[in-house]
Amino acid sequence: MLKSRLSLVFVLLGFCFAIEAASSSNVGYRRIEIQDTVIGETFPVAIWYPTSAPASVLEFGPYTMRVARNATPADGNFGLVVISHGSGGGALDHRDLAMALASGGYVVAAPMHPRDNFQDMSGVGSVSVWTGRPKQVSRVIDRVLEDKALGPHIQRERIGVVGHSSGGYTALAVAGAKPSMNALVQHCRGIPEDARFCSFGGAAAREAGQNAGDIPDVYDRRIRAIVLLAPHGALFTDEALSNLAVPVRIYGAENDDLTPVKYHAERLAKALAAKVEYVLIKGAGHFSFIAGFPDALRKSAGEAGQDPKGFDRDAMHKTLNPEIVDFFNRTLR
Repeated sequence: MLKSRLSLVFVLLGFCFAIEAASSSNVGYRRIEIQDTVIGETFPVAIWYPTSAPASVLEFGPYTMRVARNATPADGNFGLVVISHGSGGGALDHRDLAMALASGGYVVAAPMHPRDNFQDMSGVGSVSVWTGRPKQVSRVIDRVLEDKALGPHIQRERIGVVGHSSGGYTALAVAGAKPSMNALVQHCRGIPEDARFCSFGGAAAREAGQNAGDIPDVYDRRIRAIVLLAPHGALFTDEALSNLAVPVRIYGAENDDLTPVKYHAERLAKALAAKVEYVLIKGAGHFSFIAGFPDALRKSAGEAGQDPKGFDRDAMHKTLNPEIVDFFNRTLR
């Protein structure tokens, strides 16, 4: 019992130190463009990073962030985390998490995935998007490591990925779980109760994708840890998931009606077994993992701006973000 209590004390102390360290750096912000190798389009990438420059509150469309735009990176060595948004999302969807990670000593890069974002959803459900998403993560890593200002600060053995919804698929695929269009088709044929997820993107797109052939290898061995937020796992067989060798932390949403935990987050957690830390967020919905919207935008944002009755998204993020920073601190050593 004493050993357990001492362990708890050390864990809590470590958590407090992590919070203190996370507040020690200002955050720089840049935006770059990268050429996609699958779809052939350029796509924007938001980048946050530690800096010693003074920060101020700046507007980015409807959002505000306290950052130092285009500032020089702080001295030191940093990990790199890529954040992959869900279908129909954008590079700033998880800006609060990006700020927390950058404050805690990480360079954070968030691409806006071509043809699967809030401005253009023309590729949702297509093989080109399933292939392109993880390859875009690899392109982002390449580009950031090559950057003259940021690259020298990044420790190559400390690279992680966070993914929400389809971004969860992206993180799994790029980290070594082999996706399969056939697995997706079989999932949707065999689980009629998962109808809403299986209608997203259209059955025709899945069937066409199956007929067009399988998704090529998208594994990037540089990825050392991943975090999945309300992920979908329908493109992976249990065998494919068993090949994943990196630590995984999964967050499921109790009231997720787009990717129900029974068929997605919980199923992934069971298949990954010893490799996974699984957390079920009581009362949360599928979109509760996206940063909160300004009041003027919340209604027009549709489902993404709404939470199940009684659920406090902002309060949850105050716990979620430091937990994710802590996970990467423990696994990206």
